[in-house]
Amino acid sequence: MERTTETTNEIKVKWRCPSNIAIVKYWGKKDVQIPCNSSLSLTLNNSFTEVEVSLSEKTTMEAVELNYYFEGELNEKFGKRVADYLADNMEDFPYLRVSAVNINSTNSFPHSAGIASSASAFGAIALAMLDLTYILEEKEIDDEFYQKASRLARLGSGSACRSIFPAFALWGENDKVEGSSNDFAIEVETVHPIFRNMRDAILIIEDEPKKVSSTVGHGLMNEHPYAKQRFEQANKRTAELVQILKEGDFDAFIQICESEALTLHAMMMTSVDYYLLVKPGTLTAIEKLMNFRLEHLVPVCFTLDAGPNVHVLYPEKYAEQVEEFIKTELTDTYKKVIFDHEGQGPQKLNV
Repeated sequence: MERTTETTNEIKVKWRCPSNIAIVKYWGKKDVQIPCNSSLSLTLNNSFTEVEVSLSEKTTMEAVELNYYFEGELNEKFGKRVADYLADNMEDFPYLRVSAVNINSTNSFPHSAGIASSASAFGAIALAMLDLTYILEEKEIDDEFYQKASRLARLGSGSACRSIFPAFALWGENDKVEGSSNDFAIEVETVHPIFRNMRDAILIIEDEPKKVSSTVGHGLMNEHPYAKQRFEQANKRTAELVQILKEGDFDAFIQICESEALTLHAMMMTSVDYYLLVKPGTLTAIEKLMNFRLEHLVPVCFTLDAGPNVHVLYPEKYAEQVEEFIKTELTDTYKKVIFDHEGQGPQKLNV
């Protein structure tokens, strides 16, 4: 890097990155954030993280000098995680050898809302930090930029790599999907109109932090008695879902989507150190939703993250009918509902 620290001091960038909800789940990893199976997700729109990153003169001998603020307050715990991440990837952010970095982060959604905050956070951080590299090297943002950002986001939080792309994104090597990779995600480009602008109503069943972190959950797959069969199943379903999205078969989408949600929690419940994250409200909401689908013949389904909260997925065409059902028939199951929909991926903002 040839520019001076005085030049870097003038640089400030701001990025918004959405979260995503996996349809085929990523559960189990190896090496450095390498998935044990391929996964496929829907990028959201209203649920996002924004980070503003600025550089200043370095005043310490630390490998990475970082101040990380979340919602205006210094967050030392997550800041330590981010600093370690930056130190591990210094070759992609060479300016950190001479400059301190200040990150101000905000979320559009409440903490512990059943939305993958680490995915949107590391997606935004990777985009902003890589953008600074491009600015200093006088390079233009191109398609390769987003592939690099996806790789870097993955190293911070596995599922973050999928948030770099709009609509449906796929991550993990899959023999049936050309271009798929363990290193970064790719966009699923051929999608039937029925799956465009998909809606996701997020039912917040419980807003307390999870008792078992996703990192611990991934680790339990290492000795899981059904791990091999699960990884094979997920890879098969990922390839099938690519075709389903292309052909517009919503019934087949429902079958995979719901089975994947239940399989994810079944793997938790059958781990050597088993645990249960679903709550009574989770099961009640699911049962009512399935009855509603049968009685009214509305194409709507559920999925779950690694927690108790329910994501209700449905085509835009049926939004009014489904949302009326959620507001009248499911109110006894959730504390809050967040209405979201398919997103167009990250966005660079003016500062």
